[in-house]
Amino acid sequence: MLSGLLFRYKSAFYSLAIVLIYIVTGKLGLMLAVPPGYASAIFPPAGIAIAVTYIAGKRMLPAIFLGSFILNLWIGYSAQQQISLISLAAAVLIAAASAIQAWAGGWCLQRKIPYPTTLDAPREVVAFLVYAPVICLISASLSAASLLALGMLDWQGLLTSWLSWWVGDFLGLMVMLPLTLVIFGQPRKLWEKRLYTVAVPMLFLFALLVFAYVIASKWERKESLTEFDGLASQLSEQLRTRLEAQEAVLAQISALFTYQQSDVSKQDFSNFVKVTLDKYPMIYAIEWVPKVRHSKRDRFVAQMQQDFPGYSILEPGADNQWHAAKARSFYFPLAYIEPATAQSQRTIGFDMAALDNRKITLLQAFKQNAAVVTAPIKLYLSSGRETGLLLMYPVHGYSWDGVVQTVLVSREFFGELFAGSRDLIEARLIEQESGDTVYVSGASQPSEVLFSRKFKFGDKHYRLEMSPSQQYFARHRGWQSWSMLVVGIFCTGLVGAILLIGTGFTARVLTLVDEKTQALKESSARFQEITDTLGEGIYVTDAAGLITFINPEAQRLLGWDQHAVRGKNAHALFHYHKADRSHYPEHECVMCNVMKTGQPIKSSDEVLWQRDEKPIHIDVTSVPIIRDGRLCGAVVVFDDISSRKKTESALRASEKSFREIIDFAPIGMAIVSLEGRFTKVNQALCNIVGFSREELIIRTFQEITHADDLAADLEYVHQLLDGKINAYQMEKRYIRKDKSMVWVQLSVSIFRDDEQAPQYFIAQIEDITARKHQFDEVAQEAYFDALTNLPNRRMLLMRLHQLHAHIERYQQLAALIFLDVDHFKQINDSLGHDVGDAILKEVAARLLGCLRQTDTVSRQGGDEFVIMLPELKKDEDAELVARKIVSSFAAPILVNGKEIKIGVSVGVALRGITAQGPVNEWMKQADQAMYQAKSAGRNGYYIYRS
Repeated sequence: MLSGLLFRYKSAFYSLAIVLIYIVTGKLGLMLAVPPGYASAIFPPAGIAIAVTYIAGKRMLPAIFLGSFILNLWIGYSAQQQISLISLAAAVLIAAASAIQAWAGGWCLQRKIPYPTTLDAPREVVAFLVYAPVICLISASLSAASLLALGMLDWQGLLTSWLSWWVGDFLGLMVMLPLTLVIFGQPRKLWEKRLYTVAVPMLFLFALLVFAYVIASKWERKESLTEFDGLASQLSEQLRTRLEAQEAVLAQISALFTYQQSDVSKQDFSNFVKVTLDKYPMIYAIEWVPKVRHSKRDRFVAQMQQDFPGYSILEPGADNQWHAAKARSFYFPLAYIEPATAQSQRTIGFDMAALDNRKITLLQAFKQNAAVVTAPIKLYLSSGRETGLLLMYPVHGYSWDGVVQTVLVSREFFGELFAGSRDLIEARLIEQESGDTVYVSGASQPSEVLFSRKFKFGDKHYRLEMSPSQQYFARHRGWQSWSMLVVGIFCTGLVGAILLIGTGFTARVLTLVDEKTQALKESSARFQEITDTLGEGIYVTDAAGLITFINPEAQRLLGWDQHAVRGKNAHALFHYHKADRSHYPEHECVMCNVMKTGQPIKSSDEVLWQRDEKPIHIDVTSVPIIRDGRLCGAVVVFDDISSRKKTESALRASEKSFREIIDFAPIGMAIVSLEGRFTKVNQALCNIVGFSREELIIRTFQEITHADDLAADLEYVHQLLDGKINAYQMEKRYIRKDKSMVWVQLSVSIFRDDEQAPQYFIAQIEDITARKHQFDEVAQEAYFDALTNLPNRRMLLMRLHQLHAHIERYQQLAALIFLDVDHFKQINDSLGHDVGDAILKEVAARLLGCLRQTDTVSRQGGDEFVIMLPELKKDEDAELVARKIVSSFAAPILVNGKEIKIGVSVGVALRGITAQGPVNEWMKQADQAMYQAKSAGRNGYYIYRS
């Protein structure tokens, strides 16, 4: 359990590490991205994802999906400063494509380059170089298609983005797979050695390439921005000239009022400004706004009504409708406006002092006596409300003081200037005092401000910010640095492949040398170890029979040390007794016979003589030593079997005693094979089962075991064989030869050899038939009703306590039913006890027919019965049984040819998860329920509700 918990924590840690590594390396890779698509020339996470799937399998896929999802969500948020549904969908689809590619890549590489791998064979390296670009087609294709479907990529940029994506993943795999294997790969010893021979050189080359790429890309970017710098300077200068011209226009128009001897009529104003509007079509309107004090309001209104019948000073209301201006100390009503369109004429009389943003600017114009401009405001135009500016210039010395103003709609005034360069430049004009945006061209905010210039217009200061658009970068894209990086990284991958092959070859050569050297050492050490620790004696002779080697066991057995016997004749020293020296020339041993025949010889009836002239019986094998076809000597291996001969004699005596014990034992005894076949039986067992020895030997214990007892017996046998128990006892039944049944007490143990392998079973069988019958009779009288043969009250209470404990432990539902035969006393008194007993037997039979095998029905005495229903699924099951019992007595009972109709009163008490209390309380509840059934009219049931 602890190891499983540690494994889960370890897996979670690795998964979190993969997520973090994916995000960090992804952001680092995107630092090398080329606008506008921002596809990186190398994308390390793709290679890492495939590598970890190749190493660890598909259990890393969730971490890869999560890392890719977070990375792409981060990229989308950085670009838009918000998370939209489209960016969320794109992150999910790209993450899914990355996970699919990682799974496919790991699976493909596992098939072509089985892991663990040394990745040093040319075949494996070539397979990696061939399949790597094919694997990386998956993410590029799925991701590009997803972005195209979401509208985040157009058909024009599809091929470029797909190619960049594919190359980035491919080069990421080329570089990162070897580096990942250096860190995590198996066999660990080899990959650790490649840290300095493969990983460090590849990282050094990669760092040089990145450095060169950064330098080249900066130069390339500077070159690509040359046209942007010129165009931005030109536009900013045009904007400055245009803004300055507006102040000059207003100063010129104000002269119309200052030097005019008579009142300026509507027609005079129209004729004068027409030339200006023709020259500056980007001006939306030019207006004359006099300052009217409240005391002169009526006179001004009467004067204006000469040109504009129904003229009145107005202000906007809460309902967006025009209403008569409320009384205030002064007004700034709109008098003249050009061009005079139907929409503009509806604003004639609009009191600009009614709106604070305009009133403040009006007062500022009089205070400074110079041109002033409003902050960006919403203008009421025919096309709706649009952002714009009001440039005001004060007029003094006329019959009415006031201001002349130009209405500048941002979309027209500034848009006309930037319209020609909208596809190439993203621009934004900001009022510095308020920080409000006056005009935006292209994106809502330039992605990277590369040009900025400040202006003064009226009394406000403005900042113009510009940056190249995506289309600009697309038109001026330089591929030199990107191509250099791609080729460089590909070469780095090839260098890595060469290093892998080279280090692998070197490692194999060194390994082979080490293996050969180690093999020689091990061979010598193994020979020494074998001969020193072998439990058999060994000596080696040359062709003349002189001893050249003797091992420690032979020295111990013979009583000689190696210095004393080396160079001595083995035959004369070991193979004959001193008393037989006169027969030495004729005496032959296995060593001599091998030297004569040149063939191996084995014997189990040899004698060697120890140094103290004591004999030892040996089991000996002699093998000739042949070099270049010549007999050079012999190897003699012998084992002292003196003890074995004594043991064999003792075993024979023991076997005889064992046979006698079995044959004369007073109870049945048998030796049974592991398959269950009787291999040795005594006469006592034959008497028990009625078979002769010959008949029993050809049978198995399964054949003579009662079918109902066989499963339990076999279960004990399996436990014996598995070593879970050493022996078992059980009561079981044998089927005798005459088909009668005999009860036996069986005791079985198992015999195992020195290696604890089971060899056979030893069984003792005692006939307990008489004792069993006697016990059954006693149990029947103690626990069962003599009339109905149903469990009595003692048996019921025992089972009821067991059920109650089971309910509390396993939280199950059960029911207890009390049943009483209605008017039984009258039946018994009127018809006699014989009829009453017959009715009680029939009641017992019908109750058994309504219940399951797992249910218990008990007779408590008289006409009272108790039923126990365990393991119910729901409360309604108990009610269903009660209804079934009542229904079963609808048919009359036939006794002595006479039909007797009876009814029963049934009380049900449930006990389940929430029920509490002892068993006797449960019985009281069932008893109360039965009496409730009687009170309700009998022949029915009642369920106790606590």
